[in-house]
Amino acid sequence: MKKQSDINLLLGISKLLQYHDSLGIREYPRTQLLEHFLHTKERPTLSQQGNRHQPKERITPKTPEKKHFFDPNLSRKVTLHDVREELGVCQRCPLHKTRANIVFGQGSSRAKLMLVADAPGFKDDQLSAPLQGEAGDLLDKMLAAIGLSREEIYITTLVKCFPGADAKPRAAEIKTCIPFLFRQIEIICPTIICALGMQPAQTLLHSRKSLFQLRGRFYNFNDLCSSELENKIMLMPSLHPSLLLANSDLKKASWQDLQMIQKKLQEP
Repeated sequence: MKKQSDINLLLGISKLLQYHDSLGIREYPRTQLLEHFLHTKERPTLSQQGNRHQPKERITPKTPEKKHFFDPNLSRKVTLHDVREELGVCQRCPLHKTRANIVFGQGSSRAKLMLVADAPGFKDDQLSAPLQGEAGDLLDKMLAAIGLSREEIYITTLVKCFPGADAKPRAAEIKTCIPFLFRQIEIICPTIICALGMQPAQTLLHSRKSLFQLRGRFYNFNDLCSSELENKIMLMPSLHPSLLLANSDLKKASWQDLQMIQKKLQEP
């Protein structure tokens, strides 16, 4: 039977992890000492902890492949209309059960700025257009602040179907749908991709860092892909308008990101 002190400790750890998760912190520095502890079946006693000369297991870090691969089945699609036709009345993953409409994307096929959110919301699903409702209204004001409108940019999502209320798309669903996003990127070939929110930022950057660790700088998207695109594309992680509606204190950080995007777009 567990001691009350052990139960209290576990509850405290659980609450701390939940709090970190809400901030987007999903990883911690893994030192050799921690690695040795995690791989030790019998935890050391106090007397054993006093012996500092125990040999430590050497950890060889794995280097995962960090490349986005384009779907060869879509290689013949040369316009956004062609890719939408290929998508069809998609039932490739379970998300077709929660959607009313496919939300493919909206905007100019010659856009220099492309916004990528995680998934369509309820109103997006009903109107078959991305980033509608209050979040969309705020986005329109943000774009106007840097001299842009929806008609001049392109907006899309990692997955094209509404995942349900308060739900996020799963990794398998993103993997199924993301080839269509890559073809949208290939066809439009924007100067900048702005990843709105943690899930798009982590997915497109092959990263598990929190959004607040990733935002505030540009990344070379071409370096993350398996094939060279026509031009160099820069990727900027930023905050989703819905997050700004929930926490207005974050608008300053979002405005800094927008100013960096505006400056980059104005470069010759």
